[in-house]
Amino acid sequence: MKKKMTLIFVLFALLAVGAALWQAWQAATLEKKLSEIDRRAQAQRLIELSLPRVQAELGRLLELERAKLGQEPPIGQAYYAVDGGERADFNCGFFMLEPAGEVQVPPGEEGFGQLLRQAPLLTNTIRRKAYNPSAPLYDPQEKTRFDPRTQMPVFGVYEVRDYDLEHPIRRTGKPGPFFAWHYKDNLVYMRSIPTTHGAVAEGFIIDAAKLATHLLPLVEPGLESASIGFAEAREVPNLSPLPLMLRPGSKVSLPDTAARREALRGPVISAWLISILSIIIVFALLAFYARLERRRSDFVSAVTHELRTPLTSFQLYTDMLRSGVLAPDKVREYHDTLHRESLRLGHLVENVLAFAKLSRGKVRGRQDKGACAQLLAPLLEKTAEHLKKAGCGVSINIDPRASLLSLRTDLLSVEQILMNLADNAIKYTDAERPAISIHALQTHRTLSIRFSDNGSGIDADDKKKLFRPFTRTAKSDRQQKPGIGLGLALARDLARSIGGNLALERSDARGTTFLLTLPLGE
Repeated sequence: MKKKMTLIFVLFALLAVGAALWQAWQAATLEKKLSEIDRRAQAQRLIELSLPRVQAELGRLLELERAKLGQEPPIGQAYYAVDGGERADFNCGFFMLEPAGEVQVPPGEEGFGQLLRQAPLLTNTIRRKAYNPSAPLYDPQEKTRFDPRTQMPVFGVYEVRDYDLEHPIRRTGKPGPFFAWHYKDNLVYMRSIPTTHGAVAEGFIIDAAKLATHLLPLVEPGLESASIGFAEAREVPNLSPLPLMLRPGSKVSLPDTAARREALRGPVISAWLISILSIIIVFALLAFYARLERRRSDFVSAVTHELRTPLTSFQLYTDMLRSGVLAPDKVREYHDTLHRESLRLGHLVENVLAFAKLSRGKVRGRQDKGACAQLLAPLLEKTAEHLKKAGCGVSINIDPRASLLSLRTDLLSVEQILMNLADNAIKYTDAERPAISIHALQTHRTLSIRFSDNGSGIDADDKKKLFRPFTRTAKSDRQQKPGIGLGLALARDLARSIGGNLALERSDARGTTFLLTLPLGE
């Protein structure tokens, strides 16, 4: 049962410490979490403010490049010409891709045309999307299929109507709207033109990085690390008609950061303090529990040791008395020894029971009221008689001013306190002629009783633990004095239970003095 309770207590302590550490970690990361929430909200707000300007500039730049292509593309001509002046720096080059796969570029752009011809995946995808803007990317491993009726090549599901190059190619309708798509770093902006031989693709390829340099200056200044790039698979582009995303980046200016940090400082510090205090309380409880277990073990050990000696004496002497072989003078001696040991056991049991009651908060609750001299004189005389029997010299002095005072207290508790002090003096006073002085006098609103001996005093290390229950001094261990280390602890607790106190007033080579204070009556 004891091990089970210990495990439960330790488990509870670990849970409490874990909860306190979790609370401390939450407090430590609270500001970071709130900052991240504010950063996201601020980034979204600045993006919404920036998008109209960026979108308008993007539309203007694309319109300038679209205007150079015009509405009457040169289909079927010997060379592909584009009007409208020099292309923009983000425009890698204009192109026209015929259904049969022939790439045409404006004069002077032969290098760009050569690059397109060396990128079959790109050109074949351009040809597919000319038939259907949502067509998938061209797969080089896909086998070319032919229509069994016309024997024309089929690009996926998009057929070429007339593959005979000897027939002139003519436009059969107006050019379609521009649309954009990208593969890797190639951003294609194109339109489809219906012809007699199938769909012709016309447009230009955009350098997204250079285009971003025209757009980023229009972004709100608070987006310090904003970027423009291709939309990921699950992202919806916010820069139409291109598949581009304006992203806020990680650095977002928060103008109220200092104010928020100041506002959070108090709650965060409070959370830390509460967590630290909780941990301290848990460890204090563990220490208290360990101390309680140690005191319990010390109590069992001390009481067992103190009971073993008189019980051994009882067994030995009773066996000898029962045998009937003792001389009459020895019988008397044995009876006196048994009586003395029984008194010692009774005193031990009374002390233990009284301490147990005080530990549970129970006090006698009786009140004896009367003149100091009338109440104290019998108690002091009884204490003096007990000391004299032990061979101690005793002097009792009651201050005449104290004799006029009225005392209201529990005489049984006072008697037990004085008897415990007397027992300590008998055991530990190591003078050749032990002398005890008991002096009652009036102090401020109290009656004080000084109990002094002429021994060698108490060691400095023992003074700190003098009133601890079940704690014996080094001197008592050296001299092998009987006792369980409960007398002074019980005496002080009794004094406090009746409204007074017991303290060590002095202890040196001249002797030791204890001061007992009692409350006066009305």
